[in-house]
Amino acid sequence: MQRNSILLAVWLALAPGLFAEVLPGRYIVELTTEPVSDHMTRTRGRRADLRGTEAEAYRTRVRSEQATMRGNIERRRGVVLDSVSTVANAMFVQADEASAAQLSRLPGVKRVVPVRLLHRVLDRAVLLHKVADVWNQFGESTAGAGMKIGIIDTGIELTHPAFQDSSLVVPDSYPRADTVFNLSYTNNKVIVARSYVDLLQYRDVDYSPSDHVGHGTALATIAAGVRSQGPLAKIQGVAPKAFLGVYKIFGTPGYNDYATDDAIIKAFDDAVADGMDVISLSVGDDFAPRLADDLDVAAVERATQAGVIVVVAAGNNGPGVNTIGSPATAPSAIAVGAITNDRTFASSVEVASLGSYVAYNGYTPAGSTPVTANIVDVSTLDGNGLGCSAFQPGSLTGKIALIQRGDCTFELKINNAQSAGAVGALVYMRDTAPDPIYMSVGAATLPSQAVSYGDGTTIKQGLSAQSDLSSTMHFDIGSVPVTPSRITDFSAVGPSVDGSIKPEIVAVGSNFYTGTQTLDYYGDMYDASGYILVDGTSFSTPFVAGTAALIKSLHPGLTVDQYRSMIINNGATASGMTGGTATVQQAGGGLVDASAAVNTTVTAYPATLALGSGGSEAQLARTLTLTNIGGSRDTFTLAAEGGADQFQTSIATPTVDVDAGASTDVVVSWNGAGMTAGAYQGAITITSANTGKTSRVPYWFASSTGTPVSLNMMYSAGSVSRNRWTTVYFRVLDAAGLALNSVNPTISIVSGGGAIGRVVNDDANWPGIYEVSIHPGAAPGDNVFRLQAGDATLNFTITGL
Repeated sequence: MQRNSILLAVWLALAPGLFAEVLPGRYIVELTTEPVSDHMTRTRGRRADLRGTEAEAYRTRVRSEQATMRGNIERRRGVVLDSVSTVANAMFVQADEASAAQLSRLPGVKRVVPVRLLHRVLDRAVLLHKVADVWNQFGESTAGAGMKIGIIDTGIELTHPAFQDSSLVVPDSYPRADTVFNLSYTNNKVIVARSYVDLLQYRDVDYSPSDHVGHGTALATIAAGVRSQGPLAKIQGVAPKAFLGVYKIFGTPGYNDYATDDAIIKAFDDAVADGMDVISLSVGDDFAPRLADDLDVAAVERATQAGVIVVVAAGNNGPGVNTIGSPATAPSAIAVGAITNDRTFASSVEVASLGSYVAYNGYTPAGSTPVTANIVDVSTLDGNGLGCSAFQPGSLTGKIALIQRGDCTFELKINNAQSAGAVGALVYMRDTAPDPIYMSVGAATLPSQAVSYGDGTTIKQGLSAQSDLSSTMHFDIGSVPVTPSRITDFSAVGPSVDGSIKPEIVAVGSNFYTGTQTLDYYGDMYDASGYILVDGTSFSTPFVAGTAALIKSLHPGLTVDQYRSMIINNGATASGMTGGTATVQQAGGGLVDASAAVNTTVTAYPATLALGSGGSEAQLARTLTLTNIGGSRDTFTLAAEGGADQFQTSIATPTVDVDAGASTDVVVSWNGAGMTAGAYQGAITITSANTGKTSRVPYWFASSTGTPVSLNMMYSAGSVSRNRWTTVYFRVLDAAGLALNSVNPTISIVSGGGAIGRVVNDDANWPGIYEVSIHPGAAPGDNVFRLQAGDATLNFTITGL
């Protein structure tokens, strides 16, 4: 069984040049005529038939205009690769920069946008989120029946046991595929199979919907996989009777490791036209543009207008605030953050007189033979305990090295310990990211494990009292209970680029046991068993998508806004990383509770109340629209929960009677006086007299003085060749977590030498982002730099190699 951490083992390995990267010579040409979804929504309302006679007639008109535009583009040395007409009226073009500039001036062209490169951002989780309660209440044999879930990702391994269900009957007009050959990638469960590899950056070796990575197979298993048995556990997706649509936007590892904007938009266009009820997207760009500049966001919004529930991963760039990725920033998307599971599959390390601790294996010796030796805190050798520089030869002979995570790669730390004679390495986490992970150890061959920050510091303190503690590293894997429902240390945190509440909900995204591919050994998530243990908001997302399908199958005929409310406003309490209640911008409506969502009798619009920002005084009002989706007249009681003395909430009509199927408006007001800078948050509770159940609408307000309070590193390479420059990206934040775009941050060298460039304000492209280029010093080792804005500082280290 392989363990895969999308955040650390994969994404950081690809990090140099990853963020906000564009594909040279490729553009999206958006035309001025509205796309089919906008036209039909404007003329026929939401959930209009996008495949009916009227829609097809309008689509023909759009395509005729595109055909005319194609000639104009080709006369300017552009090559049209593909086009879309449903969620966007756009053409995907290959052209040089000069030709692209000419295209932007053509009549009928709204804008020309460079194509971005984007990265990939069940077991016990069904109990934690009360999905099993819904199965027990309504029947597992019909869970998600009739629903179609679109998975836009790396494809699928069609032969996996999770996708075999002969009892399903393929609906009329299905299966569908983009080529006759790709129809062979459909079955009773997978009824759509499309590939967009031809839109990616490079030529590929496989243009089929087959999954060479494992990511898409994992997501599909979580959302809708049937019951199957892996080596470690029996698993089943949330909506096992739902159909799947597969939309492949990543290519073969080593050929096309990134998706592109045009492939994503094309996939959305097809998924909407294919009649998907829910779309799950675990793809993103940590550098989110403004909403008006983001074509992926526009595609999400038009898909929801067409009646599709869209669920998007919030991103893995946490735990800092203001880290939501695109297109999770889309207002109508359900952005999903990650919480911890209630168990993991792990090994252990036993330390004499201290106890046994959960440990995640790095390099495992042949036969998983335990390693026993005295343990040594390497801070007694290198002064900082990080192990990034070579130790004296023989200084760790026959010992297990205790090393802290940070400043250099796991591979370098472990190799340094091995060169000094160590027989094992135990790496403990940082206080800012305390949970243990499965390390990417590269070519290192020293037996190694990772433990949490808390356990590592306990061992470190034990060594300070007794320097000859014996330790045994056990490498056999088993189920180990861990603290559940805590925000993970990688889950992205709001506010979003427009100040809204994101993520709106959280779900299990760590220690997830799911299906994977067995086709390609070089795929990031390959495992010969077909099952794998994973981390990331990528995997929280299909769980919520499956929940949405489950809810819609039991409550057909509602609007996307109502389904969003059922999920967002009925979450359970989630905890912060180290305990206590998670903030609104960490967890939105809380921990997804499928049972509460399915059984609610009220929906609210909007599902979250982002109140904006202001100074120390504020008078605000918002209207909540409540709809009784129950079967009889009900009385709903509203109240304010949380808040602060300086930010008081009042509800105009705290009790309302609403007939079944009817709606009513309630005005909620806030009065802020003498507020100190920071975030003010809480919830409006709505309790049904008929059921006694309570829904919660979270609210959030930022009181800001514009004073820098902290800096958040958005991207730093960690290590770089000493003959290269590297660029770091960061945000300056106020007390509420809002990004400040008019300050003048500075950078200085603390130690290690090196060179620094000028800080550049990138706010015009990405709200609140600054960048600066740095060069390590001539000598190998750590180079420490300091960013400063006002009194706020942030030290970071770049290791010169």
